[in-house]
Amino acid sequence: MSGEEKVSEQTAAQSRTEPLPAGTVEVVLRHQGIENKIIGSPDGVVRELLAYFSKAYPSLELVSKLILTPDNSEFMQACTGNLASTKEGIAVLRDVSGLRDKELIMLYLAGSKLQQLVASKDTDTILLDELTRLTGRATGTVAGRLSELCNEQLAERAGKGSYRLTTMGARTVVRTLLPKVSTFQER
Repeated sequence: MSGEEKVSEQTAAQSRTEPLPAGTVEVVLRHQGIENKIIGSPDGVVRELLAYFSKAYPSLELVSKLILTPDNSEFMQACTGNLASTKEGIAVLRDVSGLRDKELIMLYLAGSKLQQLVASKDTDTILLDELTRLTGRATGTVAGRLSELCNEQLAERAGKGSYRLTTMGARTVVRTLLPKVSTFQER
C-alpha cells in the first residue's frame, strides 16, 4: 500500500447515499488523474468549478467575462435591509416615496425575484395588477413604465400581464437601485 487507505466499494456507495443538507450540491470532478469533491450552495459550487476550469483552460476566463450571468447571492445580499419576503408578500423596508415610477416598479420586480430565490414563490414573475396595487400608481402608468423597461431590456414580459427582471435588470438593481434605496430612511 502507498500509505493511502483504500475505501471499499460498499463504503463508497454508502457515503454517496448520505443526504446532504437542503439546498446543498455535491459535485465530483475528475480531471487529469485528480479527483476533487466540491460541496456547497449551487452558486458556490458553480464558482468553484469556474475557477478550476479557468485555471485549467485560460480561454474560459475570457469567455466568462463576456457572458453576463446573475449572481444570486450578490442579489440577495444587496436586498438585505431593503427588501424582504414575508408570508404576506414583498416587504419594502425603506421609505421609497421619493423613487420615480420606473425605479419603484423595478424594486417590486426585484422583490418578486427575491421571493422566488428564497423559495416563498414558485416563479420570479409578478402581475401587472399586483404591481399597480403595490406601487399605488395607475394601471396605465405602470403599463407604460413596464413597456419602457422592456424596451430597455431591464424587464421582460413573461406571459399575459406577467413580468420579471432580466439579467441586465437584476444587475442594474444591484449596482444602482438598491444602493440608492439603502440611503433612504428605514420604515
